[in-house]
Amino acid sequence: MKKGMTLVEVLVSLVILSFLLAAVFTILNLQTVKSATVRKTTIQQTDAQVALTLLKWDLATAGLAYPKSDTAILDLDGANDPDTIVLRGVGLGFEATTTKWSWLLDKASGTQALVRAFEGKDSVLNFGGGEQVVVLDRDRNILNPPGIITIVNVTPDTFVDPNNDSIPALKLDLDLSLFSIAGMVMITIDTTIYNPGLPIYVDFANRTLMRGNEVLLDNVEDLQMAYGTDSDGDEIIDTWNDFLPANTISLGRKWMIRYTLVTVSRPLGDYNYPHNQLTIENHVYTVTPAMQKQKRIFLTGLVAPPNLQP
Repeated sequence: MKKGMTLVEVLVSLVILSFLLAAVFTILNLQTVKSATVRKTTIQQTDAQVALTLLKWDLATAGLAYPKSDTAILDLDGANDPDTIVLRGVGLGFEATTTKWSWLLDKASGTQALVRAFEGKDSVLNFGGGEQVVVLDRDRNILNPPGIITIVNVTPDTFVDPNNDSIPALKLDLDLSLFSIAGMVMITIDTTIYNPGLPIYVDFANRTLMRGNEVLLDNVEDLQMAYGTDSDGDEIIDTWNDFLPANTISLGRKWMIRYTLVTVSRPLGDYNYPHNQLTIENHVYTVTPAMQKQKRIFLTGLVAPPNLQP
């Protein structure tokens, strides 16, 4: 005689099954939340690494074709807020690809100048009317006068060198008189980054890393700069300060910039940051209970700006 399950056995089985399903659902839900957190953290790390690469590129290109006798980097140390650094140059990171240059094929002694013309796929590098240019001497100083010159008109031309070879040239009509020997470099400038310069800083209210007026990275908590020098002449950087040295040119290759960027995740309900205070360089700040719900990524690096070396 076959015997079926009683109602009590069925109910007990359903209760056990519900517990098992609830446990499986809880595990799956935790794994999903953990996976989403890992994915967000990975994206945060990737974005921060890209921003840091761009920042390093800006620091490396600071002073590009900028006079050695002038200050190509300015800094504002923030004791209670993130630092600000201002970079100068005729072309920086993003802008370097749009910078045009050529050299004078013949001496200039008035409002006309003859420069080398590029051909073929490089013809986009040729100067155009309305562009602003400067002429650099052998020491990379800008000839002043005339200083910044505006190109009024460009006409194709040909230059015959002392070997009787014909060289493609451009005749530039200028708004100011230029007096220079042949061989000096003429280069376009972006006046928005040339002077007063391109500031890189943290907009503390919006927690964004700013490059001029553009947002470079979101969810940034701090940016700090430190400047290293060789104080005893042994070719080793041994002293770090919060302010840029007064005369970097006199230091030669014996100075560096150290940068530290702190990014944060969005608030995480199941996470608590283990510290209630942070010290980044000379900046000490409190991590509030609300801030402790955010994970932090600390990114740091060193660069010796090559254009600022003798």
